Amino acid sequence: MRQHHADTPCVAPLQNSAQQYTWGHTEGILPFIQANQKPGFPIGEVWLGSHERAPSSLLIGGAARPLDELIREDPLHWLGDRVAERFHDMPYLFKVLAAGSPLSLQVHPNLAQAQEGFAREERSGLPRSAPERTYKDPRHKPELAVALTPFTAMAGFRDSTEIARLLGRELARRLDFNVRKPEEFREFIRRLFSMRPDVFASGLERSLAARANELASSAAAREQDAGSLVLELQSLYPHDPGQFGPLLFDILKLSPGEGLFVPAGVIHAYARGSILEIMACSDNVIRAGLTIKYVDVDLLCDILDPVAVPSRIAPEIQRPDWGERALYATPAEEFRLERWTMSAAPEEARAELAPEGPEILLCTEGEFSLSRGSAPPSTLSARQSCFIAGGCGDVNIEGHGTLWRAAIGGDLA
Repeated sequence: MRQHHADTPCVAPLQNSAQQYTWGHTEGILPFIQANQKPGFPIGEVWLGSHERAPSSLLIGGAARPLDELIREDPLHWLGDRVAERFHDMPYLFKVLAAGSPLSLQVHPNLAQAQEGFAREERSGLPRSAPERTYKDPRHKPELAVALTPFTAMAGFRDSTEIARLLGRELARRLDFNVRKPEEFREFIRRLFSMRPDVFASGLERSLAARANELASSAAAREQDAGSLVLELQSLYPHDPGQFGPLLFDILKLSPGEGLFVPAGVIHAYARGSILEIMACSDNVIRAGLTIKYVDVDLLCDILDPVAVPSRIAPEIQRPDWGERALYATPAEEFRLERWTMSAAPEEARAELAPEGPEILLCTEGEFSLSRGSAPPSTLSARQSCFIAGGCGDVNIEGHGTLWRAAIGGDLA
């Protein structure tokens, strides 16, 4: 293990950046993490990590130091040797997200698409802060969502037979829906979501509302859910063809503790609820509708994978002496997520954490004491988070409650 300077801590409290959006839900954030709301939109996300758009700060010696700056100064200490050599930065971004209304319909690029798109936009001279800038970085963005409250999402295409049934005879005819092969979904979405708002509003929108009301009154739960969500989208995003989303894409409901892994190319939109989200450290999002942000339907359809689907992730449960460890494993090498529930008797409520790279702990319930060697212990209470340097050794944890551990995944773990 690499030696670190005596004045460089291994464990430090985090101050994290709140992101405010039209769809946010401040009351869905604050039970789980500290956040300060500024005037304007409600808080939709709190970011924990080093992404250049909104890096966390470490509290060191009474001063707040941005995590991205610290990593540039001493990558081996903060990242650890293996992660510094492989990624040169934090490989993941950890978030608390709360949706009070549906997010945009979107996809994320794979790694090759992100690298090519970022290089193309860099050559064009388009500022990274420009609203029409799509590729903010050259990284892909596979992501895992774990529900903190009941959570609803749209993700991946329904079977074409079910889509035709939900559309009904009239809408299927007017949209010329005759999709049979996976690649035909791509061109159907391009044609539908490229429709001009005035054309959509001139007749299709009313027909969609009539069909949605029929579905919302159905005895079948899937039809009810689809129709009700269409009606909600019509009230939020008038004249937006994205209102058709609930009839085209699967509606998934997660209970607290359930996970959903969304790989590159999957069209999706989170609809309602609070989650923890961990992803490769990227902010690359291509949108098709249901947003006031920049939309690029052609690009979305180019990178859309019609057969890619999200995966429900059930955690692997382990029961050490101190309580329960739930591991959410995904195919991504950049990240994994764990939930530690420490509930043993006080004399047994202690665990040892061996960092495998840079790690972030978030306490959502209870209180913990973290110590290493002769360094003074630090306290982590509910709604607080801390950073553990990847270049340090074992950290002792004592206490009761719930800790979420964000760490590297794949072969590096």
